[in-house]
Parts: sequence; C-alpha cells; structure tokens
Amino acid sequence: MTDLKEYTYWQDFIGGCDRAFEELYNMYIDRLYTFGKKYHRDSELVKDSIQDLFTDLYRYRNNINPNVNVRPYLFISLRRIILDKIRKENRAHDLPQELYYTFTLEWSTESQWIQREENQHLYRKLQKLITLLPSRQREAIYLKFHEELSYEEVAELMQVSVATCRTLIYRAIKSIREKVDHVQVIQLLCMVIGRQQMK
Repeated sequence: MTDLKEYTYWQDFIGGCDRAFEELYNMYIDRLYTFGKKYHRDSELVKDSIQDLFTDLYRYRNNINPNVNVRPYLFISLRRIILDKIRKENRAHDLPQELYYTFTLEWSTESQWIQREENQHLYRKLQKLITLLPSRQREAIYLKFHEELSYEEVAELMQVSVATCRTLIYRAIKSIREKVDHVQVIQLLCMVIGRQQMK
C-alpha cells in the first residue's frame, strides 16, 4: 500500500517536480540499499544499480505509470537491474537464473532485545533454520514479513505466480514449524526477519 506522502511525491515527480524526485530518493535510498544487498554482497554494484534506477526514473518519467504502488515498483526495478548486472557478469558460465544469486539475510546486533534468557535458544534456532531455507523461500518470507508486501506484490517482484509465492512462504513456514516446537513461530519469524542489519 502506497502512503499518501510517497504517492504525492510520486505524482509530483511524474509531473516534473525535481524536489519531489529528491524527496523520493532520500525516502528510499537506505531501504533500497538494504534490499539490494540481499541480492549481491558487492556494495559498489548495489550503489551503481540504485543510481541506474534513479537515472532511468528521471530520464523516462514521462513514460512511467503514475498510478503504481511506489515501494514495490522501486524494489522490482532495482531487483531487475541487479539481476541484469549479475547476468552480464555470469554470461560466460551460461548458468540458469536461479544460480545467479543467493538471497541472504544477515543478523543484526540490534536484535538482542529478543534474546532474553528464555528466548535465546529459540531465537538462535530460528536464525539457523531461516539460513538453511532455500534462497527463494528466504526471499519470499523476507518480502512478506519484513517488507510487508502483499502476496501479489511479492509474486510480481520475484517474477512468479501468486500461487507459487504462497507455496514458497507456506513451505518455509512449514519447514520451520516442523523443527521448532513453539506456537508463536510466525510472530518470532517476523521479529527475527524484521531486525535485519544493513551492511
């Protein structure tokens, strides 16, 4: 869901307002960087991709749909740019797309608030289980629980059907539930994923 402030900036930017473009950039730069680092560890590649994204937005703003959900639109665009760069790097290897990148989650020291004595073991176990999930499942649960995107938005971003998206998330949660004997797995999953660190 696009909030009113970002919607207004988006409309103003499409209408030619450079100040609105700057506000959108400032509003999303850190979040896009964090998101991009989950697809590629190279900070420079991620920064270049963000610059390419905003350059393209500015250059082609007359052709951009003014009625989009801004955050998913930016995430989808950045993901596409990063994967294109990765494909170009790996072209000689002729690898399938799913081998081009591994979606990673890095644990933040800020998350210590959840690691009280009684939850510490469960928290560590959840971290380990999430790390062991297939890359696409990690990506799907991150987008759903951390970025709070709808199933439709996650599916569009990941370039899969909504049914496939639901299946990825269902399998991730099922896999974790099978290994953790705790009724609040979803709540803890949200807290664990929700406290990721930007690196």
